[in-house]
Amino acid sequence: MKLQLAILQTAALVVPRQQRAEWLAEWRSELWYVRRASSHCKRGVTAYCLGAFKDAFFLRRTKPRLSVREILRLESPFHCTAFLAALAAVGALSAVQIPSGGNEQSMLMQRPLARLLMLVVFACLILPSTTSLSLGEYPANRDSSWPIRLRRWIFLLTKIGLILLIVYCQLLFLADPGTSGLAANLRIQGLLWGSIYAFRWALSDQRKRCPVCLRLLTNPAQIGQPAHNFLEWSGTELICARGHGLLHVPETPTSWFDTQRWLYLHPSWRDIF
Repeated sequence: MKLQLAILQTAALVVPRQQRAEWLAEWRSELWYVRRASSHCKRGVTAYCLGAFKDAFFLRRTKPRLSVREILRLESPFHCTAFLAALAAVGALSAVQIPSGGNEQSMLMQRPLARLLMLVVFACLILPSTTSLSLGEYPANRDSSWPIRLRRWIFLLTKIGLILLIVYCQLLFLADPGTSGLAANLRIQGLLWGSIYAFRWALSDQRKRCPVCLRLLTNPAQIGQPAHNFLEWSGTELICARGHGLLHVPETPTSWFDTQRWLYLHPSWRDIF
């Protein structure tokens, strides 16, 4: 009996942590029935326990992969802002420790604010070709009062401001004394495309958040069929974990449903969550 339990406990180490306790309890209960049915064949019971490894490896192999937001815990607006602030702080410390090059300043060190403005202008011109600038449709509701809308815009502007600070620090950090010509141009190009990706992420992150609590929406579900777009919509539905509402994202934009729409839920729904 001890050997068989040891086999199950060893196999449980392969199971993902979130499922481990339930998985082990289920196999222990099944082991009790197997031992009663095979009381005269201990080899059969041991072989049954060894089969737990196959089940454990299957669960490990099919475990859903966490997204970057889930790994970094960026669901809440505070964690998201704190993460960007930490990156900006690291960039600022790196920029402060740049060795002085005297009169031989690199191309990147010449008027850094002007070069930052140039990067932002080019990034804003290219950004619409990579993502939509619209944040979606949010109907008037008692949960959409001006303090809530103002907080939402402050959160977006805070993200953009921290991204600009990070880009500026990187502009200084990459400015090694004596760098000029092709190397400086390549660094400028890298910062430009990095800025475009960062602004694109800020808009995408904002669209995937609840307009009330500013937390990331969860439980995406596929709704409808593309062939039925004439009479009804098809796309992805996401929900606020605190019950504030639903987000409908069309799979194929149409003339009557060309952008995502937010649907506020009645406060009575929040008792379910």
